[in-house]
Amino acid sequence: MDKTEELMSLFSNLSYVYDDNMPKKQGGLNIDNYVYLNPHQSKPELTSTVSEEIGHYLTSVGDITAQDTNEKRKQERKARDVGATLVVTAEDILKCFDSGCETTHDCADFLGVTDKTFHDAIEYYRRKYGGILTENNDILIFNTDGTISVHKRKDGG
Repeated sequence: MDKTEELMSLFSNLSYVYDDNMPKKQGGLNIDNYVYLNPHQSKPELTSTVSEEIGHYLTSVGDITAQDTNEKRKQERKARDVGATLVVTAEDILKCFDSGCETTHDCADFLGVTDKTFHDAIEYYRRKYGGILTENNDILIFNTDGTISVHKRKDGG
């Protein structure tokens, strides 16, 4: 099962509909318990779209397609943050490091998400944790330039 299918199975209460009539620039749309998906996306784009639409399902209220108010823009940001962290966890970032990824693009490719989704996750973690997150005795530093520094602790704590 790939990452998109895993997300869909975790949120099986939603109905996923591939819609050939969606505009080319629109990856997805969440209406009630239906997630409409543009089938003309790459696998990483589809994974990122599904995660963002689930983020909308979990956090958004009302029609926010027109980003004409601060409240709608805040809801959009929150949905993107939630979606990005569904597919880019701190553990995923450590796996990237352990697999030899050297750039954020390498990490996004390794995780099967878009560069934008990876950067959204990094920016969220930087804002939420003030730049530092500790997990499994490792330290991740989320730099303001969108990069990550990983410090593996060898002494176990």
